[in-house]
Amino acid sequence: MDSFLISVAGNIAAGKSTLTKALERRSGGKIISFLEQVDYVKKHGYLGKYYKAVSAYDRLKGTKLNGEDAGEFLKVKLEAEYWGYKIQETYFLSRLLDLGVLHELLREGQSVAQDRSIYEDQIFTKNSNNYEYITDEDYRKYLDLFELVMNNKPTPDLIIYLESDVAALKNRIVGRNRSEESELAAPENTYLSNLNDLYRPWIMKCGHPYLIIDTESIDFRTNDGLEQVVEGIVRAVPGTERLFK
Repeated sequence: MDSFLISVAGNIAAGKSTLTKALERRSGGKIISFLEQVDYVKKHGYLGKYYKAVSAYDRLKGTKLNGEDAGEFLKVKLEAEYWGYKIQETYFLSRLLDLGVLHELLREGQSVAQDRSIYEDQIFTKNSNNYEYITDEDYRKYLDLFELVMNNKPTPDLIIYLESDVAALKNRIVGRNRSEESELAAPENTYLSNLNDLYRPWIMKCGHPYLIIDTESIDFRTNDGLEQVVEGIVRAVPGTERLFK
């Protein structure tokens, strides 16, 4: 029996985990939800340190510097570059390990809904390079590594992109109250907006079948909203109708 890999993509707080688990419930267990395993990142507080470092650098960009400020600016920039590469490297390796587990599940005939795939790493790494959190040299190194290790890895049968406007994302971040994300909800913080600018071109050029869900129009936390998502999956991927009967 064929198995299917459905990857749920989207910006921070778009609702990826919520939809992933909802698809498992709706399928009666024919699909299992697979949430990304980033225990090392959480255990060592990498995410909070990353957001703090890049936000501090963003605040200093474009400011006038005198002789005394220059040393502090360089210190802040180097801190952003350190965490920019560190967080991306750690996430990439963690998601690479996840692929090994996914491969076994799919090989055994188990269909999977995945919360964020390794392919989305390309968005976050490009954003970090665009805004100088990752140097050009490290960005080229990342691209070479990605191409090298991704041969013959499981690819999604469908990517569901959860599209959300920035105001909605910031409201959700405030609502879920995770301390490491507090910087992102600040009115002047553009991190989420910068990612949003990259997501739509990425999904349309990703080379995989995709489905775009406007999370302001379709509330998949409701039965009606979830059914709209299921109908989209069935239309996009032949054979998936059996998962929802």
